Amino acid sequence: MKRQVSGAQTPYIGTASRGLLPGLTCGLVDPVGVEEPRLSWAARLPEAAAVTVHAGGREVWRTIVPPGTSVVDVPGDRLDPLVPYTWRVEGYATGTFTTGLRGRWDAPWIAGDPEAAVSLRGPFTARPGRAWLAVTALGVYRALLNGVRLGDEELAPGWTDYAHRTRYRLLELTDLLVPGENELELWLAPGWYAGHVAGGGPFRYGDRPAASAQVLVRDDDGVRRVAATDSAWTLHDLGRPRADLIMGETVRAPSGLSWPASRITSPEIAVEADLTPPVRVIGTVRAVTVTEPAPGIQVADFGRNVVGRVRLRAEGPATIEVRHGEELTATGRLYTDNLRTAGQRDEFVLGPGSHVVEPAFTLHGFRYAEITGWPGALTPDDLEAVLLSSALPVTGTLTVSDPAVRQLVANIGASADGNLVSVPTDCPQRDERAGWTADISVFGSTLSFLRHTQAFLSGWVTTLIDGQRSDGAVPHVAPVLPEYGYDSPVWSDALVEVPWLLWRRYGDDRTLRRAYDPMRRWAAYCLAQADDGVRPGRALGDWLAPGIVETPRSLIATAALARSLRLIAHAADVLGEPHAQEYGEAFTRVSGAFQQAFLNGPRLRTETQTGYAVALAWDLIPPEDRAASAQALADLVRDGGHRLMTGFVGTPLLLPVLSETGHHDVACRIFNQEGYPSWRYQLRAGATTMWERWDAWHHRNGLQTPAMNSFNHYAYGCVGDWLFRHVAGLGDDPRGTGGGFGELLLRPGPVPLLRQAHARYESAAGTVESGWRAGPDGVQFTFDVPEGVSARAVLPVRGAWDGMTVNGTFLMGLNEQLPTTRLADGGCALSLPPGRWSFTAPGPAVDHLLQAWDELG
Repeated sequence: MKRQVSGAQTPYIGTASRGLLPGLTCGLVDPVGVEEPRLSWAARLPEAAAVTVHAGGREVWRTIVPPGTSVVDVPGDRLDPLVPYTWRVEGYATGTFTTGLRGRWDAPWIAGDPEAAVSLRGPFTARPGRAWLAVTALGVYRALLNGVRLGDEELAPGWTDYAHRTRYRLLELTDLLVPGENELELWLAPGWYAGHVAGGGPFRYGDRPAASAQVLVRDDDGVRRVAATDSAWTLHDLGRPRADLIMGETVRAPSGLSWPASRITSPEIAVEADLTPPVRVIGTVRAVTVTEPAPGIQVADFGRNVVGRVRLRAEGPATIEVRHGEELTATGRLYTDNLRTAGQRDEFVLGPGSHVVEPAFTLHGFRYAEITGWPGALTPDDLEAVLLSSALPVTGTLTVSDPAVRQLVANIGASADGNLVSVPTDCPQRDERAGWTADISVFGSTLSFLRHTQAFLSGWVTTLIDGQRSDGAVPHVAPVLPEYGYDSPVWSDALVEVPWLLWRRYGDDRTLRRAYDPMRRWAAYCLAQADDGVRPGRALGDWLAPGIVETPRSLIATAALARSLRLIAHAADVLGEPHAQEYGEAFTRVSGAFQQAFLNGPRLRTETQTGYAVALAWDLIPPEDRAASAQALADLVRDGGHRLMTGFVGTPLLLPVLSETGHHDVACRIFNQEGYPSWRYQLRAGATTMWERWDAWHHRNGLQTPAMNSFNHYAYGCVGDWLFRHVAGLGDDPRGTGGGFGELLLRPGPVPLLRQAHARYESAAGTVESGWRAGPDGVQFTFDVPEGVSARAVLPVRGAWDGMTVNGTFLMGLNEQLPTTRLADGGCALSLPPGRWSFTAPGPAVDHLLQAWDELG
């Protein structure tokens, strides 16, 4: 496709040919178990198109969608249960989905063992038709048919709030059945339901795991159940007498013993189709070295911090113990103090012969494995780490010229994958591993650049809503663990932030609508506590901020309330609810109270980096004072030696606020810091994942308090959002409130020490790219804008525009096609039509950047 551009040379600007990506339904490719299908495709239609749904070659539904559409809902009443459907956007996209049971779950439940993993088995006779297994558990399971594992899901069905719901999967059996009798088998372990959870011991939800399953056949007469878990099933020893997610697992030869299964009363909870991404094995990592710090004790180093378990290749007979940890002591032994009560210990009792063994129902966070009982000398080839994650599709990449920043980006991704195991957790190693709300709230934007989060986070929002108290208070973790508390600003505000993020990224108004009333209850709870608009300080404040001056907790609480009120007002507009004005006025009242309580003119009464960051980021500064407040923040940072003094609340906001208010150079100086506290400090210390604390390890003090010190914690990976938006320049426009990443702000911000940065993002609206490359004669900026998307580009150039070219043509000759606005700082802003764009700024236009590189590089 070629686009005519007027100008002195009347050039043609070529744009890439655009085919739409394969279809997505509810954020998943070809999902199974869909109740109310939402079809979506990763681009906006350039023209009206027909959308059709077929079953068995017969059209069952058709609609016409207008230009600009990227999503459509299929009426559930037009669909039958357990039917594979194909769908098509005429000329653009295709996909498939299979409907779920579309009814109440009524399969009986049978019990497992309180501590062990056991095998539950039941025979059934195959019948003609398309056969499915529908299975769920209170605990975790694996499903097998005739001894062959079904699917590749790990730790199914994941962790939910068992007071409210669990989820089932559909697994097709049709081509796996043999004529006559077949045997269905479920390996069942305590998991989150009856195993250790968050340092509180076992049996948090119940004292025995249980499973429920049914084999269903669909034929011309409809759906029939041909088998189900019941008291006729048998329970068999699996050779795993200890199987706990946190404490570890014992693996030995099965004894051959069996017992009748025990049927239990069906729990009074919902059993729903699972449309969240399953936990899977996402890769393996070989050990790189093996040492022997003491006789009979060998330590394998996998070279980086990982989440999963260890697979061994060993010769028996032997009894081998494997302990897991993130660090080593000064003597080379495994450091386990920071694990607290988490055992992370696996045991393998092997008979004669060769064995390849690994646990099935436990999960560890580790870089090192300490092994005792190994028969002989251990070598790196004898073991590997098997990595587990909910395996979200990769959607974003960030390429930079600095190897240290590339390592930082890799560390952010590794911490993301390791902490996305059924729910978004804080850490994977110690006895906590909970779905902390602030962590995902501050990291969610970065994560949603790197991975496709819609289905995963939407499912978690349901779990968060399940934990909300009747008075509106929102828990700090989801699934809720009451001992971790409720009602901390920013933490509990995740109930507003995460659904809003899903709307902005994916146009997900379903999750936004599901959360809307809970959001309103949370806002009412907070407003009832406020005194003339000022909310009292609560709970955690700017968690783990290193500065000696604490940001007032009531400042954070009031700012967070104002932020949520504004977002609820936006949500009301999006959903067509009548409350937008109500919440807009409430925002005005609370922001006014904030100014009166915490500001003295443009300056904060208590000056901290976090205080200024939240006030500026969340529009709590009067417009006439905004520039002065931003200058006060920049001065505060300079006076502190360009070292950040922010915790979980301030860190995600500090660099973006500086960049957005004309102090990008100050943000760059913070980012380029190599001393404590900084991101590069972690890298210099050899970090391979993100740390929970800036001083998880300190060059003077060594390891931080073992009471709370994780080396795999994604919260401070929130800097990835700044790298995408303010360095590579790829982001949605913060002034917009539309959904689906359809309003772009492309604002590259070259950083000293970098000579190149480029971001690519497979957005809900299509592929977006933004980047820059510095050369001896200037800087080249490149962009890719999808069809149907509005884009505003802001280039950091000053004067000398006569020498700037776009796709090889002088910019001054293209003003009719690309009207350009001169900005106060000398830069320029342009509205970009869809297509690929390359701007080359000559040396004189970017001298200020090149000079900064020379000074700071």
